[in-house]
Amino acid sequence: MGNERRMSTVYGPVLSWRLGRSLGIDVVPPPKTCTFDCVYCQLGRTLRKVSGFVEPQVREDDVLRDVRRALDLVDPNSIDHITFSGSGEPTLNPKLGQMIQSVRQLTDKAVTVLTNSSLVGDERVRRSLAMADLVVAKLDAPDQALFEVVNRPARGILHRSIVEGLAKLKGETTGELALQIMFFESKGGGLTNAGREAIEILIRLAEGIEPDEVQINTPTRPPSEKSVLALEPDRVEAIAPRFRMSVKGARIVSRYEERARVAPRRLGHGKM
Repeated sequence: MGNERRMSTVYGPVLSWRLGRSLGIDVVPPPKTCTFDCVYCQLGRTLRKVSGFVEPQVREDDVLRDVRRALDLVDPNSIDHITFSGSGEPTLNPKLGQMIQSVRQLTDKAVTVLTNSSLVGDERVRRSLAMADLVVAKLDAPDQALFEVVNRPARGILHRSIVEGLAKLKGETTGELALQIMFFESKGGGLTNAGREAIEILIRLAEGIEPDEVQINTPTRPPSEKSVLALEPDRVEAIAPRFRMSVKGARIVSRYEERARVAPRRLGHGKM
Protein backbone atom coordinates (compact mmCIF):
# COMPACT_ATOMS: atom_id res chain seq x y z
CA MET A 1 0.00 0.00 0.00
CA GLY A 2 2.72 2.45 0.98
CA ASN A 3 4.42 2.07 -2.44
CA GLU A 4 1.31 2.91 -4.50
CA ARG A 5 1.59 6.08 -6.56
CA ARG A 6 -0.99 8.67 -5.61
CA MET A 7 -2.56 10.86 -8.26
CA SER A 8 -1.99 14.55 -7.62
CA THR A 9 -4.97 16.54 -6.35
CA VAL A 10 -3.69 19.58 -8.28
CA TYR A 11 -4.01 20.18 -12.04
CA GLY A 12 -3.26 23.00 -14.46
CA PRO A 13 -2.93 25.90 -14.65
CA VAL A 14 -5.83 25.85 -17.08
CA LEU A 15 -7.33 28.79 -18.94
CA SER A 16 -10.82 29.63 -17.69
CA TRP A 17 -13.15 32.22 -19.23
CA ARG A 18 -14.33 33.04 -15.70
CA LEU A 19 -11.06 33.07 -13.80
CA GLY A 20 -8.21 33.60 -16.21
CA ARG A 21 -5.35 31.18 -15.42
CA SER A 22 -6.50 28.78 -12.74
CA LEU A 23 -4.55 26.19 -10.76
CA GLY A 24 -7.15 23.58 -9.87
CA ILE A 25 -7.57 21.42 -6.77
CA ASP A 26 -9.77 18.30 -6.83
CA VAL A 27 -10.85 17.31 -3.30
CA VAL A 28 -13.35 14.56 -4.16
CA PRO A 29 -11.84 11.22 -5.21
CA PRO A 30 -12.96 9.32 -8.35
CA PRO A 31 -15.25 7.99 -9.65
CA LYS A 32 -17.22 11.15 -10.44
CA THR A 33 -19.10 11.91 -7.22
CA CYS A 34 -21.67 14.68 -7.18
CA THR A 35 -25.02 15.76 -5.80
CA PHE A 36 -26.19 16.47 -9.37
CA ASP A 37 -26.21 14.69 -12.71
CA CYS A 38 -26.62 17.76 -14.93
CA VAL A 39 -27.76 17.18 -18.50
CA TYR A 40 -25.05 19.50 -19.85
CA CYS A 41 -22.09 18.31 -17.74
CA GLN A 42 -18.86 18.08 -19.74
CA LEU A 43 -17.56 15.36 -17.38
CA GLY A 44 -20.26 12.87 -18.35
CA ARG A 45 -22.76 11.07 -16.15
CA THR A 46 -22.42 11.09 -12.37
CA LEU A 47 -21.29 7.63 -11.30
CA ARG A 48 -21.88 8.20 -7.59
CA LYS A 49 -24.77 10.53 -6.79
CA VAL A 50 -24.99 11.48 -3.13
CA SER A 51 -26.87 14.02 -1.01
CA GLY A 52 -24.26 14.87 1.65
CA PHE A 53 -20.68 14.52 2.90
CA VAL A 54 -18.97 11.35 1.71
CA GLU A 55 -16.06 9.17 2.80
CA PRO A 56 -13.33 8.31 2.02
CA GLN A 57 -12.10 11.76 1.08
CA VAL A 58 -9.02 13.48 -0.25
CA ARG A 59 -6.81 14.32 2.72
CA GLU A 60 -5.75 17.85 3.64
CA ASP A 61 -2.09 16.79 3.97
CA ASP A 62 -2.09 15.51 0.39
CA VAL A 63 -3.69 18.70 -0.93
CA LEU A 64 -1.16 20.93 0.82
CA ARG A 65 1.76 18.79 -0.34
CA ASP A 66 0.51 18.96 -3.95
CA VAL A 67 -0.16 22.70 -3.82
CA ARG A 68 3.32 23.42 -2.43
CA ARG A 69 4.89 21.29 -5.16
CA ALA A 70 2.86 23.00 -7.87
CA LEU A 71 3.68 26.48 -6.58
CA ASP A 72 7.39 25.57 -6.63
CA LEU A 73 7.17 24.40 -10.25
CA VAL A 74 4.85 27.01 -11.76
CA ASP A 75 5.67 30.62 -12.56
CA PRO A 76 3.56 32.68 -10.11
CA ASN A 77 2.73 35.07 -12.94
CA SER A 78 1.01 32.20 -14.76
CA ILE A 79 -1.67 31.88 -12.05
CA ASP A 80 -4.61 34.18 -11.32
CA HIS A 81 -6.62 31.87 -9.03
CA ILE A 82 -6.18 28.74 -6.92
CA THR A 83 -9.48 26.99 -7.53
CA PHE A 84 -11.24 24.16 -5.67
CA SER A 85 -13.17 22.39 -8.42
CA GLY A 86 -12.37 19.19 -10.33
CA SER A 87 -14.35 16.08 -11.18
CA GLY A 88 -16.82 16.19 -8.27
CA GLU A 89 -18.64 18.67 -6.04
CA PRO A 90 -16.00 20.12 -3.66
CA THR A 91 -18.43 20.85 -0.81
CA LEU A 92 -18.88 17.07 -0.40
CA ASN A 93 -15.52 17.09 1.37
CA PRO A 94 -16.19 17.98 5.04
CA LYS A 95 -12.63 19.33 5.36
CA LEU A 96 -13.05 21.89 2.59
CA GLY A 97 -13.01 24.90 4.93
CA GLN A 98 -9.80 23.80 6.62
CA MET A 99 -8.16 23.23 3.24
CA ILE A 100 -9.21 26.67 1.96
CA GLN A 101 -7.76 28.27 5.07
CA SER A 102 -4.51 26.31 4.78
CA VAL A 103 -4.06 27.04 1.06
CA ARG A 104 -4.61 30.74 1.73
CA GLN A 105 -1.56 30.64 3.99
CA LEU A 106 0.60 29.33 1.10
CA THR A 107 -0.16 31.94 -1.55
CA ASP A 108 -1.20 35.50 -2.21
CA LYS A 109 -3.37 34.34 -5.13
CA ALA A 110 -7.14 34.51 -4.84
CA VAL A 111 -8.57 31.23 -3.52
CA THR A 112 -11.79 30.32 -5.31
CA VAL A 113 -14.42 27.57 -5.03
CA LEU A 114 -16.62 26.43 -7.92
CA THR A 115 -19.76 24.85 -6.44
CA ASN A 116 -23.07 23.59 -7.77
CA SER A 117 -24.71 25.21 -4.70
CA SER A 118 -26.49 22.00 -3.73
CA LEU A 119 -25.38 21.99 -0.08
CA VAL A 120 -25.30 25.74 0.54
CA GLY A 121 -28.38 25.45 2.73
CA ASP A 122 -26.14 23.69 5.29
CA GLU A 123 -24.56 26.17 7.71
CA ARG A 124 -21.37 24.08 7.88
CA VAL A 125 -20.94 24.31 4.13
CA ARG A 126 -21.53 28.07 4.15
CA ARG A 127 -18.87 28.48 6.86
CA SER A 128 -16.40 26.67 4.60
CA LEU A 129 -17.32 28.67 1.50
CA ALA A 130 -17.12 31.95 3.42
CA MET A 131 -13.36 31.39 3.85
CA ALA A 132 -12.75 31.74 0.10
CA ASP A 133 -11.93 34.97 -1.72
CA LEU A 134 -14.46 34.08 -4.42
CA VAL A 135 -17.29 31.55 -4.64
CA VAL A 136 -18.73 30.81 -8.09
CA ALA A 137 -22.10 29.17 -7.45
CA LYS A 138 -24.38 27.47 -9.93
CA LEU A 139 -28.04 28.44 -10.33
CA ASP A 140 -29.54 27.00 -13.52
CA ALA A 141 -33.24 26.57 -12.83
CA PRO A 142 -36.08 28.93 -11.87
CA ASP A 143 -38.02 26.36 -9.84
CA GLN A 144 -38.03 22.83 -8.43
CA ALA A 145 -39.70 21.31 -11.49
CA LEU A 146 -37.05 22.42 -13.98
CA PHE A 147 -34.31 21.88 -11.38
CA GLU A 148 -35.26 18.18 -11.25
CA VAL A 149 -35.01 17.85 -15.03
CA VAL A 150 -31.91 19.98 -15.68
CA ASN A 151 -29.69 19.26 -12.68
CA ARG A 152 -31.17 15.87 -11.70
CA PRO A 153 -30.32 16.28 -8.01
CA ALA A 154 -29.87 13.58 -5.40
CA ARG A 155 -32.90 12.83 -3.25
CA GLY A 156 -33.81 15.53 -0.74
CA ILE A 157 -32.02 18.47 -2.38
CA LEU A 158 -34.44 21.36 -2.82
CA HIS A 159 -34.28 24.36 -5.12
CA ARG A 160 -35.73 26.58 -2.39
CA SER A 161 -32.95 25.63 0.03
CA ILE A 162 -30.31 26.52 -2.56
CA VAL A 163 -31.77 29.97 -3.23
CA GLU A 164 -32.15 30.72 0.48
CA GLY A 165 -28.66 29.39 1.22
CA LEU A 166 -27.06 31.56 -1.46
CA ALA A 167 -28.72 34.67 -0.02
CA LYS A 168 -27.42 33.74 3.44
CA LEU A 169 -23.92 33.09 2.09
CA LYS A 170 -23.84 36.56 0.51
CA GLY A 171 -24.49 38.03 3.94
CA GLU A 172 -21.99 35.82 5.73
CA THR A 173 -18.89 36.07 3.54
CA THR A 174 -16.50 38.97 3.14
CA GLY A 175 -15.34 37.43 -0.14
CA GLU A 176 -17.15 37.75 -3.46
CA LEU A 177 -20.11 35.68 -4.62
CA ALA A 178 -20.72 35.04 -8.32
CA LEU A 179 -23.74 33.23 -9.73
CA GLN A 180 -23.17 31.16 -12.85
CA ILE A 181 -26.20 30.29 -14.96
CA MET A 182 -25.78 27.71 -17.73
CA PHE A 183 -28.35 28.51 -20.40
CA PHE A 184 -29.10 25.86 -23.03
CA GLU A 185 -31.77 24.36 -25.24
CA SER A 186 -32.32 20.89 -26.65
CA LYS A 187 -32.92 19.24 -29.99
CA GLY A 188 -36.59 19.57 -30.80
CA GLY A 189 -36.97 22.37 -28.24
CA GLY A 190 -38.33 20.09 -25.53
CA LEU A 191 -36.00 21.21 -22.74
CA THR A 192 -34.58 24.68 -22.12
CA ASN A 193 -34.04 27.15 -19.31
CA ALA A 194 -33.68 30.05 -21.77
CA GLY A 195 -37.37 30.80 -22.29
CA ARG A 196 -38.70 34.25 -21.42
CA GLU A 197 -40.48 33.18 -18.23
CA ALA A 198 -37.53 31.15 -16.91
CA ILE A 199 -35.13 34.03 -17.52
CA GLU A 200 -37.38 36.52 -15.75
CA ILE A 201 -37.67 34.27 -12.69
CA LEU A 202 -33.90 33.71 -12.62
CA ILE A 203 -33.42 37.48 -12.73
CA ARG A 204 -35.73 37.91 -9.73
CA LEU A 205 -33.89 35.18 -7.83
CA ALA A 206 -30.57 36.88 -8.56
CA GLU A 207 -31.99 40.19 -7.35
CA GLY A 208 -32.85 38.56 -4.03
CA ILE A 209 -29.43 36.94 -3.64
CA GLU A 210 -27.56 40.20 -4.47
CA PRO A 211 -24.39 38.59 -5.90
CA ASP A 212 -21.28 40.54 -6.81
CA GLU A 213 -21.36 39.01 -10.28
CA VAL A 214 -23.66 37.03 -12.59
CA GLN A 215 -22.01 34.85 -15.24
CA ILE A 216 -24.14 34.05 -18.29
CA ASN A 217 -22.84 30.78 -19.70
CA THR A 218 -23.74 28.12 -22.26
CA PRO A 219 -22.17 24.68 -22.94
CA THR A 220 -19.06 24.80 -25.14
CA ARG A 221 -17.88 21.20 -24.67
CA PRO A 222 -19.71 17.92 -25.39
CA PRO A 223 -22.52 17.56 -22.83
CA SER A 224 -23.60 14.53 -20.82
CA GLU A 225 -26.82 14.30 -22.86
CA LYS A 226 -26.38 14.52 -26.63
CA SER A 227 -29.72 16.30 -27.02
CA VAL A 228 -28.40 19.38 -25.19
CA LEU A 229 -27.46 22.34 -27.41
CA ALA A 230 -25.57 25.55 -26.68
CA LEU A 231 -27.24 28.87 -27.33
CA GLU A 232 -25.95 30.87 -30.26
CA PRO A 233 -23.66 33.75 -29.20
CA ASP A 234 -26.22 36.42 -30.12
CA ARG A 235 -28.80 34.81 -27.83
CA VAL A 236 -26.32 34.68 -24.96
CA GLU A 237 -25.43 38.33 -25.52
CA ALA A 238 -29.13 39.24 -25.57
CA ILE A 239 -29.69 37.73 -22.11
CA ALA A 240 -26.94 39.72 -20.36
CA PRO A 241 -28.58 43.19 -20.69
CA ARG A 242 -31.76 41.88 -19.09
CA PHE A 243 -29.76 41.00 -15.97
CA ARG A 244 -27.89 44.31 -16.10
CA MET A 245 -31.14 46.24 -15.97
CA SER A 246 -32.39 44.43 -12.86
CA VAL A 247 -29.56 43.02 -10.74
CA LYS A 248 -28.19 46.28 -9.43
CA GLY A 249 -24.64 46.42 -8.14
CA ALA A 250 -23.60 43.16 -9.84
CA ARG A 251 -21.16 42.76 -12.70
CA ILE A 252 -22.85 40.87 -15.54
CA VAL A 253 -20.45 38.91 -17.75
CA SER A 254 -21.22 36.50 -20.56
CA ARG A 255 -19.47 33.53 -22.11
CA TYR A 256 -18.60 35.31 -25.31
CA GLU A 257 -17.07 38.45 -23.87
CA GLU A 258 -13.37 38.71 -24.62
CA ARG A 259 -12.35 38.53 -20.96
CA ALA A 260 -15.00 37.74 -18.38
CA ARG A 261 -13.17 38.84 -15.25
CA VAL A 262 -9.86 39.56 -13.61
CA ALA A 263 -8.67 38.14 -10.32
CA PRO A 264 -10.33 39.88 -7.36
CA ARG A 265 -8.37 41.77 -4.76
CA ARG A 266 -6.99 39.30 -2.23
CA LEU A 267 -9.03 39.71 0.96
CA GLY A 268 -7.78 39.47 4.53
CA HIS A 269 -10.54 37.24 5.88
CA GLY A 270 -10.95 33.55 6.47
CA LYS A 271 -8.95 33.27 9.67
CA MET A 272 -10.42 31.04 12.34
